[in-house]
Parts: sequence; structure tokens; C-alpha cells
Amino acid sequence: MPGVGLLSEMFVVTEDGKWYRVSLRLMGDSLPVEKIESRLDLAPSTMGRKGEHLRGDPRLYKHRTNIWVSKYLVNSDVPFEEQIEGFLDVVEPKLGALKEILTLPGIKGELFLGFSSSKSGQGGAIFSPDLLRRVADFGLSLSLDLYPPGRDENGDE
Repeated sequence: MPGVGLLSEMFVVTEDGKWYRVSLRLMGDSLPVEKIESRLDLAPSTMGRKGEHLRGDPRLYKHRTNIWVSKYLVNSDVPFEEQIEGFLDVVEPKLGALKEILTLPGIKGELFLGFSSSKSGQGGAIFSPDLLRRVADFGLSLSLDLYPPGRDENGDE
């Protein structure tokens, strides 16, 4: 059954006002977005095709390329290292399929990391060499997006 293995989503902020979000993002003009869910056994949180408006809303920008995103649905107060390890554990049984997708012409994959510290705007993360090696072995990049204080994980006030 597609999407099996993900935990239930909870948006939680730590005592010091921080939240963390990890997503797998696959992008590229030749990405077959309609086939990724069954290939990886992960449900997408969003996907789009080149030229389509974001979320189908004509007021929003158009996708520059095909994109498929799956959030790691775990409490957002869990720090990056722990979320990334958990997400890689979920994806690992389908690692062959992921690597096959990443060999398609022009396809890129990344772990997209969203972070905010709503109280001070300060914060960061440390990634162990073992984790970085494991991410690289999956053929993925890390992308960090910092959200200013007062914004939630979707960029909303």
C-alpha cells in the first residue's frame, strides 16, 4: 500500500520556539511524478508538473520543472538529525528504486530541511559524518531553508 511507513503529522514547536521539517524532494523535467508514489511506497505531500500553477491556483507561480515532495510526517519539534535518520530508514527498503529515479536525465533529489526559531531567530544543527555519508550514499543533497520568526512551516504568519 503506497504511503506506508510514515508517522502521523504533528506541528509542534519546542520550548525555545523552534520547529524542524524534513522532506524528500525530487525535481526535473523528465521526472515521472505520477509513478513516484508507487516506486518509493511514499505518499506525496505535494507534486506538480512543469508549467502548472502551484496548487492549481492561477494567482500563484508556475512550476519551473516537475517536482514531487514527501514530508517526513513526524513531530516538528524533533531535531534534524533524528528526523533525517528516521526518514532514511523509511526510504532504505526502496533505495534501489530511488537511485534508479535519480539516474534519469536531469533528475535531482534532496532532503529539504525547513527550520525556524520563533522566539529568537537563532538556532542551527550539527550533522554527524555518519549521517552525511548516509545521505550521500542515497544520492541526495541537503537543502536548508530558514524561516523568520513568526512563520510556520508553510511560510504562513
